[in-house]
Amino acid sequence: MVNSIRMQSFSNTLTINKQRLSKEGYGSLYLTVIIHRQKRNFPLKLKWPEEKIDFKAEKLLPRFRKDPDVKDYNLFIAMEKARHTEIQKMYRIKNEELTMEKFMREVQIYNTKECFLTFMDYERNRRYIRKEIEKKTFENARSCRLAIERYDSTALFKNINLKWMQGFKAFLEHNPYHTDKQGKVYYYKVASIWRHIATAKAYLKLASLEPMIFVDDNAINYPNPKPGTETTYLNRRELRNLIDLLNDGETDDHLTDRQERVLKAFIFTCFTSLRISDVYQANSDWEIEDGFIQFIPHKNRKHQKEIKIPLLPMAKQFINNEFAHSTGFFFNLPNQVQYNETLKELAEKAGIKKVITSHVGRHTFGYLYMIMEGNVYGLQQLMGHTKIETTERYAHIDDDYKQRSAMKIQAGFEDLLQF
Repeated sequence: MVNSIRMQSFSNTLTINKQRLSKEGYGSLYLTVIIHRQKRNFPLKLKWPEEKIDFKAEKLLPRFRKDPDVKDYNLFIAMEKARHTEIQKMYRIKNEELTMEKFMREVQIYNTKECFLTFMDYERNRRYIRKEIEKKTFENARSCRLAIERYDSTALFKNINLKWMQGFKAFLEHNPYHTDKQGKVYYYKVASIWRHIATAKAYLKLASLEPMIFVDDNAINYPNPKPGTETTYLNRRELRNLIDLLNDGETDDHLTDRQERVLKAFIFTCFTSLRISDVYQANSDWEIEDGFIQFIPHKNRKHQKEIKIPLLPMAKQFINNEFAHSTGFFFNLPNQVQYNETLKELAEKAGIKKVITSHVGRHTFGYLYMIMEGNVYGLQQLMGHTKIETTERYAHIDDDYKQRSAMKIQAGFEDLLQF
């Protein structure tokens, strides 16, 4: 049996603020909405003389002969009343109860009911202000919104279907998103394309929950399998090259101060698995007895979930002791953009061909742990992962390790070798 919604009680009438009339008799105009005995005034941002209003007909009368404003103002009032009525009508058609709280929200997002871009602007700002999403998610949504605008400047919900989604993906695959001053053209990477499609689908799904907005299910369900990600890490030889670079730099003075500070912090992550967000916050208060550090990772701060990991002597020697003594923090680092730029400089100095970013240090720890210990569940605990699938992406093995591991199979059979 389907539950029926109680009869909608709704009215909206033109009113004026009689308490604050000007000397000339002008007052601010409102539409007074009443829903189930709850009343609220919605300002029209218009002013008119009280004596020149026909409240019964809900129309403004000319203030003087050939008044140039009266026609436009009356049209605007009629449009606002129609908007309110349409909201009430849609809820009645969908057999959903309309409350004042729901009505106020619908008035705010009414202009988003046709344009996907407008909806994205409203929804991502609302979610960020209410702390439902973090800054990075907010910025990713903005990047997606800009990409959609480049593809379809109107982006009307009525046009967004399976074909539209296919076209959007093709657009991302074949069109550059930036050209720098030197003329270098930048195209979206596979992971970025996947993220933009995923973000668009997420906001389309949010829009579909709105009573006033229709979204094609084929667009929401557009296939977007996550691409396999190639994880960059440093093998032991490459890591040694960086350590040698640091040791040589301390004697030959061929590293800048910033390069030296960044290099120490990066090598520290290779032996601790810390994310760069945690490296910036690492401090002496984290240290506990028996060579461990205990802290709440920045990524887990909402859930206040602490992790405890060993602070190896190999890692500890890279801490900036002088800075830690004066401030408590382990490292004195530039911003993350400069940090990653410096890592590229260091890779070139060390003869490393890979593109090194801040997260490569964490990947390197996972690689080193797996080739030395091989316990993926132990690595899961050290890296603070909830899902074992997340840890498995760090379980890298290179060709040298494959060969050495396989060679153990023939141990004890060498006397049988015929060549």
